[in-house]
Amino acid sequence: FLSGQPVGMMGLRFERARKMAHRARLVSVYVRKSERGTGIAADLLHEVTEHARNHGVLQLELAVNAENSAAIRFYERHGFVEVGRIPNGFLGHDVESDELIMVLRLRR
Repeated sequence: FLSGQPVGMMGLRFERARKMAHRARLVSVYVRKSERGTGIAADLLHEVTEHARNHGVLQLELAVNAENSAAIRFYERHGFVEVGRIPNGFLGHDVESDELIMVLRLRR
C-alpha cells in the first residue's frame, strides 16, 4: 500500500503433499503500472521468499507468459531460471502464448 492505496501483491501457494512440501509457487503477482520500476516488486519478492524459507520451502516456482519479457528479466535478476515451457499454456483475448516455468532454489 502507498498512501492507503494498494499498489502490488504477490501470493504464495504451498504444496501440501508430504513429498512436495519443500516447494511453493508464486501466484497472483501484480504491481500497478505506475509503480513498476520502483522496487516494490523486489520488496514483495523478498518478503515472500523469506516467508517461504521460514516455512521450510527449498524451492520457489512460478509460471509466466513467455511474451512478458519484463517479468522474465525481473525473475532472472532475482535468481530464477527457466526449467520448462508449456506450449500454448496461456489463452487471453483469443491469443495463445507459451507458459514458462521458472524455479529458484532457496538457501537454508
